[in-house]
Amino acid sequence: MSELSELFADFSDPLRLGIADLGWSEPTPVQERVIPRMREGTDLIVQAQTGSGKTGAFGLPIILNFDPEIAACQSLIMTPTRELANQVAGEIAALSKHTGLRCLAVYGGVGYQHQIDGIEAGAHVIVGTPGRMLDHLGAGRLKVDSLRTLILDEADELLSLGFWPDMREISKYLPKQRQSCLFSATMPERVQSLARVFLSDPSFVSLSEDQLAPQEIQHFFVVTTAQEKEANLARILEYEEPESAIIFCNTKDDVRFVTSYLQRRGFDADQISGDLSQAAREQAMGRIKAGQLRFLVATDVAARGIDISDLTHVIGYSAPQSPEVYVHRTGRTGRAGKAGVAISLVSGLDIGNFRQLQQVNKIEITEREVPSEEVIIERLQDQLSVKVEQEIREIPQRERAWKIDRFLPIVDSLANNDEGRKQLAAICASFLKEHRPDTRVDSVEAAPKDRPDERAPSRSGSKRRNDRTNRGGGGRRRRRPR
Repeated sequence: MSELSELFADFSDPLRLGIADLGWSEPTPVQERVIPRMREGTDLIVQAQTGSGKTGAFGLPIILNFDPEIAACQSLIMTPTRELANQVAGEIAALSKHTGLRCLAVYGGVGYQHQIDGIEAGAHVIVGTPGRMLDHLGAGRLKVDSLRTLILDEADELLSLGFWPDMREISKYLPKQRQSCLFSATMPERVQSLARVFLSDPSFVSLSEDQLAPQEIQHFFVVTTAQEKEANLARILEYEEPESAIIFCNTKDDVRFVTSYLQRRGFDADQISGDLSQAAREQAMGRIKAGQLRFLVATDVAARGIDISDLTHVIGYSAPQSPEVYVHRTGRTGRAGKAGVAISLVSGLDIGNFRQLQQVNKIEITEREVPSEEVIIERLQDQLSVKVEQEIREIPQRERAWKIDRFLPIVDSLANNDEGRKQLAAICASFLKEHRPDTRVDSVEAAPKDRPDERAPSRSGSKRRNDRTNRGGGGRRRRRPR
């Protein structure tokens, strides 16, 4: 008997047939580790990369656990993008096509009717983005009284795109008795905080050398030409969206050049180097510590003594001059038990020394591709969609006609010529700058696992009201669903 058949020895024939249809012969490592744990019913935090087979790892236990006699949502899977939602839903549908399970993808940017029909037909598994799920929950169309399993897929990406406010709201609808599992490629502090909100006494599963706790620092490098280094730095910052970062250079000239380049591109950046007075350096360091500055460009000498416990990223613009310097640089993040990310830009001339650095420090540094312009545009579009949906959701339905719909002819007119499209692009850029993705999971108490005693609103219309506070008085605050 093969290893696969041993792992799935008690699976039903219909499920075995679905596995065979996909051509699976053996389980992936993440499936071997996760499936038995999920079948035990415990909450899990799983550190696994995209493409590791994690959809099967949580999809197969979900299929095993569903009850075909209950025509209601029994599993929710939250994903950061519509593309991933379709991919996950497609794989679960393929695995379960002989079992009678109904799987539905739910996401924004498309019409509601197909999704409403699928919910009313009794979809057992719903996969989608938090914003559109919240729309259906708030309108009373989606009921989760029968929910058994909650999956947060690519949790680090969920937070990078700014879904935290929506997820916090969704948590109020969820039943207390459920199994919750979080899957993420990286484990920064905000993802661990997210786990504390949605999971109860979870076990940690990592595929990295039987690791029993999240890594404090994730190490990456990208290969770049010297001519494209500053442009690639900007792409990395746009894609990563760090809450705060120090960018290390080897010379004062590089510090000045990089700071000027980033400022011209609209990044919130300042510098510290030997050319600045002590007072100016202290002022810049004080701003980043206080959260008033996102990016600090510095030489190794000028950065001595910096202690910023909430620093999320360290970027090496220039190659470190010794293995010890690399350790000192990356040690600026991942402090006080929090996780951090270290990314090094390495040119072809430096690659040999960089490999030696890894051997000396006994650190495995993963290579990444520089994000392409197409990838960044997709990410910006996702971020824009998330924030726009959140803004629309805060406008009562009865007010949307005169607050939104009246502008549709203007949008159509602007989109018909180059100058108008530039104006629309400027509006999008300004909106995104003003509404950066909220990656802070700031209050565990603010997002209780239990849904309130009041029932969700009926299909006839959402009764949930928004307690909209003054924009200058601390942002918006949603009341619990009525």
